[in-house]
Parts: sequence; C-alpha cells; structure tokens
Amino acid sequence: MSERKLTDDACKNIIREIALKHKIKPRLITTRLMSEDDKEDMRNGELPTRALDLHVEVWIKAGMPDYAHGKTIPMNEENSSVPE
Repeated sequence: MSERKLTDDACKNIIREIALKHKIKPRLITTRLMSEDDKEDMRNGELPTRALDLHVEVWIKAGMPDYAHGKTIPMNEENSSVPE
C-alpha cells in the first residue's frame, strides 16, 4: 500500500494519458470501467498506473462493458446506463 495520495487533477491526468494511448474517451474509463471504490483507491495511491492501463486494455478487448454498473454485455450490444 502506498502512502502517496493523488489529487483529483493528478488522477484525471493519468486517466487522460491512458485514454489517449488506447484511443478512447477518458469519460468511458471513469463511467463504465471504474467503480467509486476504484476511484478512491486511485486517489489513495493504491491503484498503480500500470495496473489501470492493463485493466483498460483487457476491458477494451472485452468490448468495454459497463462494469461500473454491473453489466457484462459489450458496449455495442446494449443500451448503456451512462451516456457516451
């Protein structure tokens, strides 16, 4: 566990960089992949950037389901509970 807390701006910058790398909108990561607990873990320095990057990669390969809201159906096969 890390002692280093991150500001919301630092977290947003990390998410933007990962989104840019994977050519997706940052909002998709924060609304469809990350739960509130994930976001809090990131703020607390308990979610390494590399781990989030790998989770994003696997999530994209799975079709970007709305995991944040408990859905496992790929994005293009459902009506999301969150606007893109």
